[in-house]
Amino acid sequence: MKRFLLFLLITVQLHAHGQGKYGAFHGKRVLFIGIDGCRADALLAAMERGLAPQMKMLSESDDGLLTRKFYAGGEMGKPTHQPTVSGPGWTSLLTGVWMDKHGVKDNGFIGGRYQTFAHFMFRIKEVKPDAWCASFADWPPIHTKIADLSRLNDKEFLDEKFTATPDASRHYIDNPEKDIEVRDEALKSLRSCNADAMFVYFGQVDEFGHGATDSRASFSPDSTLYVNAISHVDSHVGELLRAMRARKKFAEEDWLVLITTDHGGRGNGHGGDSDEERKIWLIAHGKDLPRERLLNEPTPQTAIVPMIYKHLGVTPKAEWNPEPQKP
Repeated sequence: MKRFLLFLLITVQLHAHGQGKYGAFHGKRVLFIGIDGCRADALLAAMERGLAPQMKMLSESDDGLLTRKFYAGGEMGKPTHQPTVSGPGWTSLLTGVWMDKHGVKDNGFIGGRYQTFAHFMFRIKEVKPDAWCASFADWPPIHTKIADLSRLNDKEFLDEKFTATPDASRHYIDNPEKDIEVRDEALKSLRSCNADAMFVYFGQVDEFGHGATDSRASFSPDSTLYVNAISHVDSHVGELLRAMRARKKFAEEDWLVLITTDHGGRGNGHGGDSDEERKIWLIAHGKDLPRERLLNEPTPQTAIVPMIYKHLGVTPKAEWNPEPQKP
């Protein structure tokens, strides 16, 4: 009897982490790609010039869309209003709430309330412990702050976690190389593991905007270097999508793909309330997207996490204190 129960347990675990419908959510999966500091009009310029064919193709495919109704920075003049910088931005994108709840005001992360407003993958594991969650990034705070501070009793909830750390002493000129490392690790996972939810972060676009990687670049569609950085990341996105579609049982899987940014920029900076910084974008691909709302109504970046929950069939608990969502 004990052997039978052990066999049954192993079989259930293998099915939960298998391909096709053998996942924690019966084949429903999420690929969330974050591109730091990617200004909306620069992305469109890259698409129009043939420099971002992968994201353009995804947005124009069946079940795909691109919206510029997405916004960062919270609600102007209200408690949710927050700076358009990476700390608050990625915290909002990964927890689904604004600064008045998560408490992160800048890249110092002081005051973050991650034990109350946790990373969405922590919440997924809370309700579905056998789910497989993976995260790959080359901005270390994605993991050392947002993910690690969400842990309960310091117990890891990410089944795969890869961090590539750019060399600050080199003014981050190696950021494109770190993006390649992130891409390669994420590709390995798509080919050999079976994540129910995967987050992949690329940082070079923001570093080009700041002029950190090349002083001639800036946050602008007129900056060839900045637009070329978007093009480089687009090629990484394409490889991830090809690896996803090449999975042996991809036809049995139901993937929600989300690609967005944390903020835009002006000149070599960001953090303010200009349209160039606040008005961002979302590329999404999935069978059950709220298309009309995304395309026609202003939508906050905090809507990403609820979209993920809905796709996976996760019902947020009242104590998670999620942002109110439109029906």
